[in-house]
Amino acid sequence: MEMIVDGYATEKPDDVSGLEKILKTLPIDKINQLALVGKSEGTATINDFSRELALRTAKKTIILHGGEELLNKSTLIFSTGCEGVISPFVYVLASFNQKQEVKKGPSRLVMGTSRTEKIPVEELATHRHVYVIAKAVKEAMDRAGLSPPEVSLVLVKSPILTHLEASKTTNAKVLARAGSSGLSRGAAGLGVALALGEIKENFIKKINIGLDFNYYSSRAMCFSGTEVNFGEILILGNRPGVRNRFKIFSKTMDDILDARSLRELFKETGCLFNTDGELATAKNLLSVFLKVGVSSDGRVRDERTTIYQSELDPDKHMRAVASGVIGGILGTGKIFVSGGTEHQAPPGGGLCACIADVSSTGSTS
Repeated sequence: MEMIVDGYATEKPDDVSGLEKILKTLPIDKINQLALVGKSEGTATINDFSRELALRTAKKTIILHGGEELLNKSTLIFSTGCEGVISPFVYVLASFNQKQEVKKGPSRLVMGTSRTEKIPVEELATHRHVYVIAKAVKEAMDRAGLSPPEVSLVLVKSPILTHLEASKTTNAKVLARAGSSGLSRGAAGLGVALALGEIKENFIKKINIGLDFNYYSSRAMCFSGTEVNFGEILILGNRPGVRNRFKIFSKTMDDILDARSLRELFKETGCLFNTDGELATAKNLLSVFLKVGVSSDGRVRDERTTIYQSELDPDKHMRAVASGVIGGILGTGKIFVSGGTEHQAPPGGGLCACIADVSSTGSTS
C-alpha cells in the first residue's frame, strides 16, 4: 500500500490553497483512501464555526478535484484551538491502489478509515455510543489489515450533544449530558479501548463514562464537535511487507510536562540530538500528533495548578502548555496538539505519535 504523508499551513480556516496544490500532484483515480487531519484557529467552543468553515471548503476542494467519488473515500478530522504556539496546519495522508503486497519485510505505515451511522441524540455519551465507535474502529482496522497490536494510533471525531438537541427531549439523563465535549471524547476513547481489546466487552457497562478515568485506551486521540452527527475514524499502524518509506511511532507520556518521553520517541524515529540535548535534525519527521491532559484534581507532579479554576477552558491551558513543551524540542509549531484525555490515557497522562520517513535511517524493523 503506497502512501503519501504531506501537509499544508493555512492563513485562515477556509484556506485550501495548500490542499489544492497537493491534490494536483496526486493520481486521483488511484486514491484508495484520503485523510485530512487539521488544526484550525477558533474559540474551540460549541458555537465555534471555524470547524464547519474548514470542513466545508475542504469538501468543496476534494469534489472539485475528484468528485463525489473521492469525497466518499475521504476522512476529514478538524480540531479547533491553536493556543500557545500551535500553527494552524493540516496533515494530508493518502493510500493508493497498488500491486499485491508481499507478506514479509519491514513493517511500514498503513491507514484505515471508517464512519459510523448518525448517532441518535439519546445515545450520545452513553454506552451505546461506546459500542458504535468500537464497531467502526474494528471496520477501519480490517480495512487497514491491522491486528490490534499493530495499531499505533486511532483518531476519532465524535459528535457533541448540544443543548439545542437536548432541549427537544424531557429525558433528564439526556439533558444532563448536554454540552459536554469531555463526555463525547470519553465515550469514543472507551470505544477504541474496546475495539483494541484493552477493556473487556462485558466490563464496559460497569464503567461510569466521564468519572472512571482509570479505564482508558492507550492509543486513542478523540475529538468532538458540532459539525458531525456521526463518528469519523482514522487508524494508523505498521504492517509487515508494506511498500512505502513511512513508519508511525507512538509513546505514552506520564504527564503534560514529560519532555523526556518526547525526546525518547523522536530518537526512535531517527531524529538526532546534540550533546546539549538540543535537536540537531528532524528532516525525516513528517507529522506529529500530541494529546495531553491533566488529572481531575488539577495537580501536575503533585503541585497545585489553577487549570480547573480559571476563567479559561481547561483545554486551552493544556494546548498552550503542551505546544510550548513539544515546540521547544522540535523548534516548530506545526504540530497537531489537542487537550483533554478522558478515557484516552491514564489520569494526567498523554500520548504522542509521529510519522517518519525511515528510508534514510536504515530501519529494517
